[in-house]
Amino acid sequence: MLFFRRILRQTKLDRPAQAERRHEPRHAVNPDFKLKASLSLLARDRSKPPVGGSRPGISLPCRILDLSEGGARIQLEQGIRVQVRDLCDLRLLVEDFQLTLPCRISHAREQPGGLVFGLRYDAMSDEVWSAYCQLLEVVSLGATLRLQRRTDEPGESGYYEETYVNNRPARLGIWRHPQTREIAAMEFRLHNHLVRQLAGNRPEFLTGATNRPASESQTEEIRRLFKWVVQNLPIEIPADVRSFLRKSAQ
Repeated sequence: MLFFRRILRQTKLDRPAQAERRHEPRHAVNPDFKLKASLSLLARDRSKPPVGGSRPGISLPCRILDLSEGGARIQLEQGIRVQVRDLCDLRLLVEDFQLTLPCRISHAREQPGGLVFGLRYDAMSDEVWSAYCQLLEVVSLGATLRLQRRTDEPGESGYYEETYVNNRPARLGIWRHPQTREIAAMEFRLHNHLVRQLAGNRPEFLTGATNRPASESQTEEIRRLFKWVVQNLPIEIPADVRSFLRKSAQ
């Protein structure tokens, strides 16, 4: 069930409260993130608390707009009739990983691209909640990255430098050639792990405070984390940086 078993062990959030929490951070999901989603409207037994897992129901493909600790915003095609507090399952699929979250409709409104639904999560098993915490961390690692520093002249390294950070923590460093401004190298720290690459070379996957080479099993998970995070970078990150990172993650 877990997306990562050797990294991201520290991503643990408070379980969603029954009352709606309007001020919790919501993290945007980029359409380029290969996250497939579908919604099943259900007639669950309202006398029993939902615990997660697959249940029969009509599967409606949807797009995830954003995720938070307590819920999600999704977009469906027009013509779907629902009511506030209707029970449903949100099924998420990333590559070979699948997660089913029990939830209910908190609000719905029609927009030009279709119906937008707010979902609030219901009670779920520890296993499902732990997996969702990891997925939310992946989304937030990319979505919250912002420019911290950009040099106007080549620095001590001899290159133009850019730094993007957030408080997850993640830190992306970019070095550009002084003549062409093309990307010469990058370093991307994701929690306690580091991905670095010189242009034209293969990326390296390192871990720990001393940046030691990751083991084979760690490398597999760091590579997957890096690949998913760079699919969810905000539009504020320059297009050539996003393109360079995505090629690195292939």
